[in-house]
Amino acid sequence: MRKSFLLITLIMLVGACRTGAKSSTSGLTAPVGDSTAIIAGVDTVGITKGQIDKLLQPMVMQIAQQAQQTGQSFDAVATPLRRQATAQLLIQEVVKAEVAKMKIVADPKKVDSIYNAISKQYGDSAKFQAAMLQAGDNPTSLHEKLGQQVAAQALMEKALADSLKVPATRVDSFYNANKDKMGDAGKVRGRHILKLAKEPGDSAKAHKSILDIAAKLAKGGDFAAIAKAESDDPGSKANGGDLGWFDPKDMVPEFAAAVAKIELGKISEPVRTQFGWHIIQIQDRKSGQAPRLDSVRTMIEGILKNKIAEQVVPSWYRGLLKTHKAQFFDTTYREPSLFEEPKPVVAPAGMPNMAPAKK
Repeated sequence: MRKSFLLITLIMLVGACRTGAKSSTSGLTAPVGDSTAIIAGVDTVGITKGQIDKLLQPMVMQIAQQAQQTGQSFDAVATPLRRQATAQLLIQEVVKAEVAKMKIVADPKKVDSIYNAISKQYGDSAKFQAAMLQAGDNPTSLHEKLGQQVAAQALMEKALADSLKVPATRVDSFYNANKDKMGDAGKVRGRHILKLAKEPGDSAKAHKSILDIAAKLAKGGDFAAIAKAESDDPGSKANGGDLGWFDPKDMVPEFAAAVAKIELGKISEPVRTQFGWHIIQIQDRKSGQAPRLDSVRTMIEGILKNKIAEQVVPSWYRGLLKTHKAQFFDTTYREPSLFEEPKPVVAPAGMPNMAPAKK
């Protein structure tokens, strides 16, 4: 899980410097040297067609390929992406305005920490410098962008602090509903060989094949080699039928029931499931208890905060866009989800209610 559930919701796309000249038709400021049509705006900031085209430029080939593969026009594929890019730029602008209004300053230590973490991902400074150059950045401009991200995160944490609080009772409820799935208690490591029986008429043929395989194994045949050669499971075939560590509860009932009876190292009798016929071998088992609540409380709080954030963050964005009077001059660039509250949904057991709060 990422350290911050808020940072992943921030899409900070840094715009160009803007002139003091206003559009005669909209009263919005366009980026320096950009004479393309203003298609949207907030406050006095205009978003232009040229900005959107520039953001989508690296994706032109992929868009064209998808259009060709699906039989759609280029515009049909590009339109949703243009809407998303416009939404990102509008959100960036209203967040920047709120950061300035609240006089929030990015923590330089946090900015440096993120910058250093990014640098380490490239292995050496030369590769990092080349990557920045390709993106049109340098150390100073990248620090500035990261500073905007950190300030925006601080703004969001402050604005949504109350909404993102997770009561202890919700943590307890989630833990009680899911503790059996946490940790490694009850997990097993095993492998299998599958002969598919997609249709009822295939079962007899698959059964005969699995019996032949069982006979080979009984004579000392190598399980992994036979699985590679004869299993019909594409997910495990190449690995000799290896399923890794898994929780039997996640398997279909017949498979789980067979796993519970198999001794370590032993091979099962043929097992019929909805997928076909299997032969299973269990290589190891993990015993123990479910983790204590105090050892997973922070993790559970993070899960629940992420779920809440999925609803309250977009709603917060919608509120900011309304406050800063977002407007569109070309509605083909308008992302409906930015302005329309989602319908309430019923929360599953152990999870927070995701219905938007009434105002």
